[in-house]
Amino acid sequence: MNKSRFQILLEDTFESLLSVVKMCVLSTFRVRLPARVHDECVILGNGPSLTASIQDHKDFIRDKELVCVNYFAQTDLYTELKPKNYIVNAPELWRDDVDHHYLEKGEKLFETILARTVWETNLFIPISAKKFGRWKKKIKQNSLINIVYFNTTPIAGFSKFVFFMMKRNMGLPRPHNVLIPGIAVACNMGFQKIYLFGVDHSWLENIWVNDQNEVLLTQKHFYDKETATGKPMNNMGKGKRRLHEVLQKFAYTFRGYFVLQEYSQSLGIEIINMTPDSYIDAFPRCKSD
Repeated sequence: MNKSRFQILLEDTFESLLSVVKMCVLSTFRVRLPARVHDECVILGNGPSLTASIQDHKDFIRDKELVCVNYFAQTDLYTELKPKNYIVNAPELWRDDVDHHYLEKGEKLFETILARTVWETNLFIPISAKKFGRWKKKIKQNSLINIVYFNTTPIAGFSKFVFFMMKRNMGLPRPHNVLIPGIAVACNMGFQKIYLFGVDHSWLENIWVNDQNEVLLTQKHFYDKETATGKPMNNMGKGKRRLHEVLQKFAYTFRGYFVLQEYSQSLGIEIINMTPDSYIDAFPRCKSD
């Protein structure tokens, strides 16, 4: 059923007002993004296609400023490509109130970033991580790593309002995938072209429900696509999501990309999806020959 203009007006008004409240409570006004080095950047997602894409288009990728995400430092590509920017967005990696295996994964990741980063890089991490000390004690031992906090407060409502607040780094479309803050940060750093590699987002092929009514998802990455197995999706590092919660998370993610596409166009920025067979339908596609 199509919504009436009046219903859309009411929803946008309510969401805008709610976003103001959330930003007052959750956001900081002191976000300062570092200066970009190049006009173009490549965001390296961790999808299963990334290894082949890098092998096929290494010169194209090396010629741009690089942004990597989440567990990238635990791969050999990290020290090979030496990305200038690193974005971590999964709360289970820094929170203390998570299941034990997430504590271990977080410890391992930040120890790896600390040990393997021997060039200057910017580590972007949500402002909500600032109050957790485990990861900071490690990262601050490496003077080459510049910690940059950003707001992940979910905002919605009137497009002009959302874009105004995004431009001032006050919030984002719901950041249910690290690519959302990755693109938003890249836009606000002033890159004129943003290329996306390894953003397969092909989760719908790998989700099912077992006889115990557990929702299992095989999240394949370029570093584990041959060994990944079906596991429940956690919620902030705890418990298991139900099917409607998993699908809702996906819906928020794919919807967020359309908001980012509209935002980038308002700034005169071009986002190009270079990932073969990507499920993201918001950005123009191109093959890097």
